[in-house]
Amino acid sequence: MTYNIVRMIFRFFLRFYGRWEIRGVQHIPTSGPAILAPNHVSYLDPLLAATPLKRPVWFVAKEELWRVPVLNWLLPRCHAFPIKPGTPDRAALRRALAELSAGHLLCIFPEGTRSDDGNLLPAEPGIALLVKHSGAPVIPVAIIGSEKMLPSNARRLRRAKLLVVYGDPIFFTPDSSRDEIVGAVMQAIADLLTANGRPSIPIKRTPTPNPSQ
Repeated sequence: MTYNIVRMIFRFFLRFYGRWEIRGVQHIPTSGPAILAPNHVSYLDPLLAATPLKRPVWFVAKEELWRVPVLNWLLPRCHAFPIKPGTPDRAALRRALAELSAGHLLCIFPEGTRSDDGNLLPAEPGIALLVKHSGAPVIPVAIIGSEKMLPSNARRLRRAKLLVVYGDPIFFTPDSSRDEIVGAVMQAIADLLTANGRPSIPIKRTPTPNPSQ
């Protein structure tokens, strides 16, 4: 119930205050597991990735957010669970895989943190691990305008036009390497951003020592 109430409130707010435009919702499967992979430029991005959709979304969020008293209560009720940034958090990986196994829609930001300048950051390997262990398709998402509505370190919201674009699902074979998965996902996000007026080139991360794992 809390999730639905929060979703309705922010859906109304973002639609009218942000004058949002939503494209590609037809690419979201009506059932079954799938991974939403948006770019990340603002704290508003989780709301923008999820609120346009009829299906509920589960989130992987930074552990530090649980230190904020209100968020500590709200986040679990909005399908969010914590991950420790910069570490191989096995507990978070198991929880994410459990949600996918239950047929849920999971949102994870491949970059792992917000980009201050709007350009794509190197992706973390987490999304590749989820794909390899779950077999779920990845839906790239381009979020444009949230960095203007709520920039880094901003104290208040600014009115700005918002655009959210969902791309075609990407399916990977069981033998796809981590680097192939990460590269394909980040390129798809970059292509969506460019096609919708926000040119961006994905920054390649350092290849894993054993890309077949």
